Amino acid sequence: MNVDVKIYMAQIKKFFDDNPSDLGNLIPLNLKEMFYDKVQVVASLNSEEGKEIPLTRKQLIEICVELNGNPKKKEDTIFVETNFGKLFLN
Repeated sequence: MNVDVKIYMAQIKKFFDDNPSDLGNLIPLNLKEMFYDKVQVVASLNSEEGKEIPLTRKQLIEICVELNGNPKKKEDTIFVETNFGKLFLN
């Protein structure tokens, strides 16, 4: 692992150890180690791709959504399957 990534991870862990309620607002606290592992993977990828090591807001949100369980997306279809075949709802 890159030294810069190790420093970034140490800062992240220190921040959330000092502010556990902030981590609790993002993810369930029993998934803390999994969160750190996923942050480390994304930070390493950022480093390998020549990007800034700190995660973007979007990257953090994606990790939090994944750990909280992806919400099911409502399918907006205009077709309904019936005994008679597909109906167009327009």
